[in-house]
Amino acid sequence: MTGKESKGTLKSVEKALQILEAFSINNPELSAAQLEEKLSLPKVSIYRFLRVLQKRGFIMQNSQTREYRLGIKVFELGSVVLRNMELRKAAFPLIEDLSKRSGETVHLGVLDGNEVVSIEGSESGYSLRISLPIGKRVSLHSTGIGKAILSFLPDKKIDEIIRNKSLPSFTINTITDSKLLINELQLIRERGYAVDNEENETGIRCVAAPIIDPSKRVIASISISGPSVRITDDRIPELAKLVVETSKEICR
Repeated sequence: MTGKESKGTLKSVEKALQILEAFSINNPELSAAQLEEKLSLPKVSIYRFLRVLQKRGFIMQNSQTREYRLGIKVFELGSVVLRNMELRKAAFPLIEDLSKRSGETVHLGVLDGNEVVSIEGSESGYSLRISLPIGKRVSLHSTGIGKAILSFLPDKKIDEIIRNKSLPSFTINTITDSKLLINELQLIRERGYAVDNEENETGIRCVAAPIIDPSKRVIASISISGPSVRITDDRIPELAKLVVETSKEICR
């Protein structure tokens, strides 16, 4: 894409967002003419953007008045944001408590596409500790926090993610074979927690559990991470018990 094409694309995105932002509580429905007047955009552009937004579910048209309003897709995205905000609020004191009890860094992550995004955390008090900034994205197949979510998704979704996503190697322990990964996910389902055995970064281990909502859907995961010199094989059962208990308490 040339610089000129890129600039044109950005302008188109900005105009589409302006149309969405034109709607409000006071103006839930607007006609094309009102949008034209409000945004000072050519009528032909307004109709072109409305067609695309309507096709993608961001805009709906009232069949009687022919006016436009925000579509269900906007509601879906807003629900994701609201759910994550509520989840963070409910989880934060439990995250801090888990970090104190385990002595290690604790992260809360949610699925976004084919990655997990960290939305909350509490760092270990040790000078040698793991840090995962809020907003940081990590891989599904190579992290405990990722595998904990991936393993409890519907089988169809798991197959889709594995089929459409490569499984890059980050360390010598990363699972890069799809059959081995599926076996690993089955084991996680059976025992209720995931272990990252230096699969994403050498010297770092992680124990994570899924957060399941009342409708039995996995909505997030919580993990305990630390250097492998502290998270030894002997500590895994103890940490697994703590993280599973906390994950269940978050959804109560």
